Amino acid sequence: MNSAVQRAALTAVGDGDEDVRAVAADQRALAGVPGIRFEEPEGAFCALPSYDVDLPSAQVVAALREHGVAVRPGSEFDARGEGHLRLSYAASPESITEGVRRLARGLSALR
Repeated sequence: MNSAVQRAALTAVGDGDEDVRAVAADQRALAGVPGIRFEEPEGAFCALPSYDVDLPSAQVVAALREHGVAVRPGSEFDARGEGHLRLSYAASPESITEGVRRLARGLSALR
C-alpha cells in the first residue's frame, strides 16, 4: 500500500466511529422502506437493494427520477443486477435521509 492509503487507514481506524454510526443509521433507514430488501454492504459507499415492483430496473429508475431520486439500475452492473437499484452513500446525511424518503414515496407510487 502506498503511504497515502496507509495514512487514510490509520485515520479511519482512529477517527471513523462517527462515520460508521452515520452509515449504519442510513442503512437502518433504507431497511425501513417497504418493498426494499438488501444485504449490508461490505465496505463500499453503495448498496444494491432489490425491490418488489414488477418492472425492469431501468423503468423503475426512470419513474423514481420523477420523484426526485437519482439512482442507477442494477442491470447496468451485470445481468444479476436486474430487479435491483444501485444507491450511493457518498452524500451528506441530510441528502441521504431525503433520498430515502423520496425513494419510499416513489416505490409506493409504482405499486
